[in-house]
Amino acid sequence: MAYYYNLIFLIPTAPIPYHTSILTGEGWMLELLNGHPYRIRTCLGVGHDTFDHLVQVLMHHGISPSRNGI
Repeated sequence: MAYYYNLIFLIPTAPIPYHTSILTGEGWMLELLNGHPYRIRTCLGVGHDTFDHLVQVLMHHGISPSRNGI
């Protein structure tokens, strides 16, 4: 039993990368917006509809897209 405890809890394992996309900036946003619907919630903490609404509110208050088009 001690062997399995040591194996599971005490022996360090190599970390597994979570963010593996090679995209940055606009490419990453497009990947989120056009990809699996749960991924945008995982990465940004909000769903696609909420993100779209936030963009509309920001634009209504004068915030314009960045120079990169995002």
